[in-house]
Amino acid sequence: MPVTLYHNIVSAPCRAVMMCAKTIGLDLEEKPVDLLAGEQMKPEFLAMNPCHCVPTIDDDGFIMWESRAINIYLNDKYSSTPEKLYPKDPKKRARINMMLQYDLTTYTPAIVGYVAPILFAKKEPDDETKKKLADQLEIFNNMLEGKNFVAGNELSLADFSLGGATGMMAIVGYDVSGYKNIVAWRDRMVALPGVKDIQERMMEAVAARNESS
Repeated sequence: MPVTLYHNIVSAPCRAVMMCAKTIGLDLEEKPVDLLAGEQMKPEFLAMNPCHCVPTIDDDGFIMWESRAINIYLNDKYSSTPEKLYPKDPKKRARINMMLQYDLTTYTPAIVGYVAPILFAKKEPDDETKKKLADQLEIFNNMLEGKNFVAGNELSLADFSLGGATGMMAIVGYDVSGYKNIVAWRDRMVALPGVKDIQERMMEAVAARNESS
């Protein structure tokens, strides 16, 4: 049976899982969840995931949520070369884990804080929110100096999480051209199989939502 992914394409963590699956050659059975309509609060979804969040996967009855944990699991179980994206070397893995935690605690919140008011409330983010994002983009740009990917010169699981978050800025047309390392890394990510398609699907979903609202 295929792995079922409950997702919303606008969600950065959902797209991180989709990118990981594409990279390891895993086909997913996608089941969209309309968060604005409250589908995640339906009894059948809560019975599966009491945290009522996406992404959630069902792997033949094995249920998981939280995108970073999902990607580690999918890579461990389904990749023919799992160490390529998540090496066993303690220092290499530590760098990947560090970037995953940076994304979770700092980078993604800064982006969501900026994008959410525009996307959902049609209002401009406040000055503090703008500064927080600009500061994080400067920090992340510096982190990427001399690297091809976020944890070194090889693609890793951390790139999917930070890539999903970075992609959200396209929703509101945020200009990242001043951050040359981010732009170069983003272009490498978009060149990966299926990633451009995932990003385009996100933009189409946002456009459709805007037309109907």
